[in-house]
Order: sequence, then C-alpha cells, then structure tokens
Amino acid sequence: MKLAVNLENMLNNLGTLKTNEPLKKYTSFKTGGPAEYMIWPKDRSALKDIILICGDNSIDLTVLGGCSNLLVSDAGIKGIVVMMNSFHSKADIKLTEEGTVYSDSGVDKKDFLKFCVDSGFQGMEFIAGIFGCVGGGIAMNAGTADGAFAEILQSIEYMNSKGEIINKPVSSDMFGYRKLQMPGCSIILGGYFKLEKADNTVNIQSRINDILKERKSKHPLNYPSAGSVFKNPDGYSSWKLVDEAGLKGKSIGGARVSDLHTNFIINNSGATSEDILNLINEIKEVILNKYNIKMETEIRVLGDFF
Repeated sequence: MKLAVNLENMLNNLGTLKTNEPLKKYTSFKTGGPAEYMIWPKDRSALKDIILICGDNSIDLTVLGGCSNLLVSDAGIKGIVVMMNSFHSKADIKLTEEGTVYSDSGVDKKDFLKFCVDSGFQGMEFIAGIFGCVGGGIAMNAGTADGAFAEILQSIEYMNSKGEIINKPVSSDMFGYRKLQMPGCSIILGGYFKLEKADNTVNIQSRINDILKERKSKHPLNYPSAGSVFKNPDGYSSWKLVDEAGLKGKSIGGARVSDLHTNFIINNSGATSEDILNLINEIKEVILNKYNIKMETEIRVLGDFF
C-alpha cells in the first residue's frame, strides 16, 4: 500500500512517521517483518486524527505498545501501525486527588511499579519482572499466581473509533484469564489503579526483589522471548504438560523450547517468526494427541503466515 502524498503529509504532522520499519527492532522475540507505516502520535488529538484518517480511507490500523507479548509475521503488518510505547515524550503517571494512581498506557511496567512503591503503595508487586507497557498489561489482564491487573484496576481510559475519550469503571465480568472484554476498536489510553497504602515500603521493595530474583532463576532472560507462550488449561500447568511430553529443548530453525522454563519459546539463534509459530503449532499437536488437551496461546499473533 502506498499512501497518497496528502495523507502521508498529514501523518507527518501528527507525529513521528516511519515507512517500512522493521518490527523486529521492537518485539521482544526480535522477529517480525516491516510495518508499512509506523507512527508515534504526538498527543491524543493526533491519535484521534489518525483513527479518523484510517476510517475515512479504509486503511488497516494496528495499535501496539511494548511489543513484549507479540509474534509478528515475517511479512510484517500492512497499513498503519500506531506505537503507544512513546505516546508522549514522557508518558504520564501521577497520583490523583482521590488517592488512585493514574498511568498512561505507554508507561513501562517497571516504571509504574517504581512510582507506586515510591508513593507508598502495595498490591502491585506481582508486576515485577513482567515486561512491556501498562496498556498491554491492562489489555491482557497480565499477572501471575500472586495477582493480576483486574485486581488493582478501578477504571480504564480509552478512545473509541470516533476518537472520543471514555473513562469506563471496571467490573469483574470485563476480565477473564489473560483477556479483557472491551468495545470493538477501543484503544487503551491508560488506567486508574486503586492500591493499598503500605505500612513499610522497605518490606514491599524486599518482596519485589525476591520476585525478581526468583524470575531470574526460573526464566530464560538471556534470550529473546515473549514470556509464557501458553495459557494454563483448567487443572493443568502448561510448562508441566510441555515438559512431560518430552518437548524440553525441542527446536525448529532458530526457535527452541527453553530448557529452563518449558512454557517459554526462545529465539535461540536467528529465529524467524515462522520458526516460532511452527514450534507453537507442533507443541499444540503433540499435547492434543498425547493428552487430548487443547493448548491456547497467551501471545498475540499478527500478520499473514504461510
């Protein structure tokens, strides 16, 4: 797709625009083909204009954040890719008068965690070591056995397909295991978090340090990956199913099932996205044939494969 000159000029005025930008520069897997057009909106008004331009001209629109839970096709993504990870020159995070913490979607999770600790809060320690931005954490209800975003979110700020900004109070029926139900074409702008005051932030920081230490010992952090690949089926642990099926260390091309944590697929050496997806599909087939269990991925797969 080649944008008309007037549309390309309009986009240039709405933020930082790049053409044929390799997505492997941004994804945590370090794979993925080019985005035809990639733009970092300069502000929310610019984001609204981008949404309307895409709608009026039937241009495919994809919104990405930290790209840490993502597998992008080697063919790339057509149309316009909006990057929310640098939505502002400095993503906004603040303590509100009501005592909640507001965070833009583009805030890195580690920065969100630090702000909360520095502000004397607890309850968000589970975020420690989870890569990516706050918006992605909201969108997939990121979490661990110790907690999830749904448990600390009070409301979500988003932009709809008309460019209107809406603040939506959260309810339990909006969330599921690693998913969030939102109106179609919703772009998450940020969230308001209700957290408990901590008696001693030193203890909170100590807990965070323990979590980070445990993650470092159990997760293959020295290799590109997208974190846990599969959701846990009811009554089962994905890593245990993969391990007991004899798939530890299984490789296709440069993609490999981690020896350290078998729910991680790592880019061991020059993997392509096709390598990774082929390995995911093989794991699914083996587990289905061996245990009659259908495995579902946590990661988001984008673009055309095969």
